[in-house]
Formats: sequence, C-alpha cells, structure tokens
Amino acid sequence: MPSPIAQEKLAARARRIRLIRQRVIASTLAAFILAWGVVAFDGSKGTTTTVASTTSATTTDTSGSATSSDTTSSPDTSASTDTGATMTTSQS
Repeated sequence: MPSPIAQEKLAARARRIRLIRQRVIASTLAAFILAWGVVAFDGSKGTTTTVASTTSATTTDTSGSATSSDTTSSPDTSASTDTGATMTTSQS
C-alpha cells in the first residue's frame, strides 16, 4: 500500500490532469461556438442581390445607318431583351 505522501501526490496529479482536460474541452467548445457564431452573423459570403448593368448595343438597320441604344437590365432578364447584336459583359 502506498504511503500517505504518495497518495497525496497521486491525488494532486489526478486533479491537475482533470483540470487540464476540462480546460481543453472548454477551449475547444468555445472556439467551435465562436466559429459558428461568426458564420451565423456574417452569413453567406456571396451576394444574393442583383446589380443592374448598363449595356450599349450598336445595330445597323437596313438603310445602312448605325443606331445606338442604351438599355438597363438585370443579368437574369438579359436573355429576354435580345436585340441580335453582340453583347460583351464583364463579371467581377
């Protein structure tokens, strides 16, 4: 049977190990909660709103004169306003 001093040392060691484990678990849980809190607060990194874009198309009518028209449309409706002219778009 271990001496009383050895039992005290073993009990102290067990307390330190338990305290370290509790701190590691608490730190991990806090980091996890913080990370999900940031995700919940910040939300999606992508934007869900559409920005209207201005496009300029130059067409030639049958008489040979060039006409220019400026149209403003959102990207999702640009296919329905097809004028037959080549359209160049940029995406950021």
